[in-house]
Amino acid sequence: MPYLTQVLQGKRSVLKVFGSDYPTPDGTGVRDYIHVMDLGSGHISAVRKLEEYTGCGAYNLGTGKGTSVLELVKAMERASGKRIPLVYKDRRPGDCASIYASTEKANMELRWRAQFDVAKMCEDQWRWAQYSKQLEED
Repeated sequence: MPYLTQVLQGKRSVLKVFGSDYPTPDGTGVRDYIHVMDLGSGHISAVRKLEEYTGCGAYNLGTGKGTSVLELVKAMERASGKRIPLVYKDRRPGDCASIYASTEKANMELRWRAQFDVAKMCEDQWRWAQYSKQLEED
């Protein structure tokens, strides 16, 4: 998300996309992108769990859905109304084709679930980027 915003703000000339030949629908890597508000509410749910549970546990916070790099780019282009120039690069060593969170445990034990989709995340990111740029200029 920060790189997308930096390209849109002119701080970077292009977005580098590492890998276009993955075994995914559009050839780009698939990841689980989560809205910052969902991440915050997940943390609050985990802290509340401490009130009833004295042990420790691990929870995956995410949407449980994969979004490709190109899908994310298109969502950010729709949110901003601007085109994001891309350049494709070779895959990076160690990158996997697709990875996203299994959220069932957090859903059940924390009674938590992500509420925002990628479109909303991009809209809010773009709004914040415009606001923060205004603050820098003032």
